[in-house]
Amino acid sequence: MTCSLFRSLGPASLSLHIFYCICIQLLLATGGCSHPALEKSLDVPLSEKQNPLQNPQEVIESESPQVNTCLTLEKAVEEAVKASPELDQMERRMEAASQQIKQVEAVLYPRILVSEDYNVTDNPVYALMHIINQRRLEPTVNFNDPGRQQDFSTRIQGQWSLFEGGSRWYDRKAAMNQHHSTEAELMAARNRLVSKVAETYYQWLQALNFIGVAEETLESARTDERLGEARLQVEMALPSDIARLKARTAEVEGNLVMAKSNARRLQAALERLLARDISSDEIPDPSLFNPFPVVETAGIEDPDLLVKQAMEKRPEMAAVKAMIAAAFARVKSAQGGFLPKLAATGQVEWNSEDLGRTTDSWMIGLQASLPLFEGGLTLARLREARARLREMEARGEQVALDIALEVRQAALTVQEVSEKIKVQGERRKWASKALEEVRHQYRNEVAGVDSLLQAQVAWNQAAVAYTSAVFEGRIAHALLRQSLGDFADGIL
Repeated sequence: MTCSLFRSLGPASLSLHIFYCICIQLLLATGGCSHPALEKSLDVPLSEKQNPLQNPQEVIESESPQVNTCLTLEKAVEEAVKASPELDQMERRMEAASQQIKQVEAVLYPRILVSEDYNVTDNPVYALMHIINQRRLEPTVNFNDPGRQQDFSTRIQGQWSLFEGGSRWYDRKAAMNQHHSTEAELMAARNRLVSKVAETYYQWLQALNFIGVAEETLESARTDERLGEARLQVEMALPSDIARLKARTAEVEGNLVMAKSNARRLQAALERLLARDISSDEIPDPSLFNPFPVVETAGIEDPDLLVKQAMEKRPEMAAVKAMIAAAFARVKSAQGGFLPKLAATGQVEWNSEDLGRTTDSWMIGLQASLPLFEGGLTLARLREARARLREMEARGEQVALDIALEVRQAALTVQEVSEKIKVQGERRKWASKALEEVRHQYRNEVAGVDSLLQAQVAWNQAAVAYTSAVFEGRIAHALLRQSLGDFADGIL
């Protein structure tokens, strides 16, 4: 009946009637949907639609209250620094290094000991010593058998090492340099952590943006599918065309599922860094703000200058320099083992037979010693210290080379991604225009389903490539700042 009615109409009336049918089908299909993408006009080109990555020239944050509740990069960095078990371990290591300094410094001061002894013996030598110390020696004492004697002894003793060839002094310097090295390692850990948080955060936002791209692509595919069904009803399309459109819609639905799964995985990685769960109201909405400025390339044209800055700012260089200084101090400490040692001792002692009458005595001594033969012990310690020093110097060269390579590669990556953003931006713009043109041709029966599907795939690939390039730029810029040591204080 419908076909006979169409045959009775003229060409102009038939075309107008088909156009009205298509419009009615579209209005009926989209009237009950609340998805934001469906609220946009089908006649608005994709290049003119709102896109969070459309104009990344400056940071534009919305005044919406949701921005205050969402998890920003600054909040993520602050929480990660506070919750990091690695940084907590480094801080405890710093405390231990501080106590090592105090332990070495304690050797430089005199030692005072208080002791209380009691013993009983019938050994003639020790028994006579007890009698003499207690001032009870009588001419009638039998030296061969003085009998059983006991002694209560209270002693206060002082010891002071006056000179040990400078070993203790250099041990103190080594401990202080060890503390400086641990402090620098803590700053290096902060530098790596902030960069890791920034990288994970941008990857998470990238995945969220991929969800938006996939949803927009899915809505476009569903719209084209509804358009094809409307054309099929008026016998202007083949069932095979609808099958291909439905296959395309199913493929895009699969891409959306993958994008959501990837976003959840990256959210889990960020939650690991924050050591807590991220609530749904903290998930940022890319449509509310645009945190993607153009990658800064100023100042990176001279890699040698960047390497020089990194050598001055990177905590790893400060750490290895402190380790070299500590190793050198240990060499000096080992050399002190070949020099004479001088120590002073003194004590005051009280002796009593039954805690009644007590007698006191004192003694002061000065001791000088020089090791003549120790089986090569001191020489082996010196050789070990020198080997450790050479090891630290070689490590310093390795760290410097690694930092130089890291800086150069990071600078080249920033330059490359900056150009990639421009190229992919142009690609996305022309792909959007091509899709709009093919869609218009498809509506006017000039282009077929294959052309429409190819244009959709080209636009989707271009949009994904541009989004990837933008986030690669932010990640590359964060890695460049890490290679320069900008995050050593734990702040972006």
